[in-house]
Amino acid sequence: MTSAVIGFSATGPFGRQWSPVASSADVQDSPAAARLLGRNLVLWRSPSGAVVAAPDLCTHSKGDLTKGEVNEGLLVCPKHGWTFGDEGRCVFKPSGLPINDKAHLKIHSCTERYGLIWVSLNDPSVPLINLAWDGDGLHRRIHSSVSVWKSNPIRIVEELLAQPNSPFDDVTADVPFVVQGTSKSGDGVQQRRLVSCAPIDSRHSVVATVVWTTNGAHGDDAKVADEATADLDDAQSAAESGTVLTPSIDIASDEDASSADWKRRLLAFVGQARD
Repeated sequence: MTSAVIGFSATGPFGRQWSPVASSADVQDSPAAARLLGRNLVLWRSPSGAVVAAPDLCTHSKGDLTKGEVNEGLLVCPKHGWTFGDEGRCVFKPSGLPINDKAHLKIHSCTERYGLIWVSLNDPSVPLINLAWDGDGLHRRIHSSVSVWKSNPIRIVEELLAQPNSPFDDVTADVPFVVQGTSKSGDGVQQRRLVSCAPIDSRHSVVATVVWTTNGAHGDDAKVADEATADLDDAQSAAESGTVLTPSIDIASDEDASSADWKRRLLAFVGQARD
């Protein structure tokens, strides 16, 4: 058996990956809170409409920016009213004092795609996953959601690959924590599903789920989405069962080939990133 303990750190290889931290619907007219790799984040829509991700810490008061408000795209600190706009730049101090570089927020790489908000705490080492069917005119995106599971992403992916009741026939796992699947009904309608996990810490993960369909009718979208995500309740229960203190990769000699292959690629990814 191959076994290795995996650490989740903002300064390690996972801090240079794109991770889903919220749904687009979560970031509207007020600041939204997120947490990734032990770091507390504030998300808001700036005057340009782009979502900004920054540490949840005012550069002046050191207070929580998530407790503030957003006025016309400007994030206002609840303590002394320092105000931040596009790219986290400080644009107003109630004191009227000059604004220097130290006043600006040090933002994280952030983008919006597939109905999700993706963040990389450091300069991303790879592009965000590109799904050709999103917006191809044939598929429609009918579901995007995020939830917090009380488990680390390694165990979650293991359970997603092992689910016996999954409605998807073709399930693959990508490094680090992405599982894709495709299903087709008897009438030829196809569903695609993306499940991507982001480590909040060693015991909690953000699990983002996106579903597409080739069904041209809109009336059954909710039913189709429910059917395409029904197995996730069982996967969550299995992933959260027991006590997992230390995230680890264990590859047994008789392990399923797809699961073992993903684990070997994850070990290689972590090893290369440490060199």
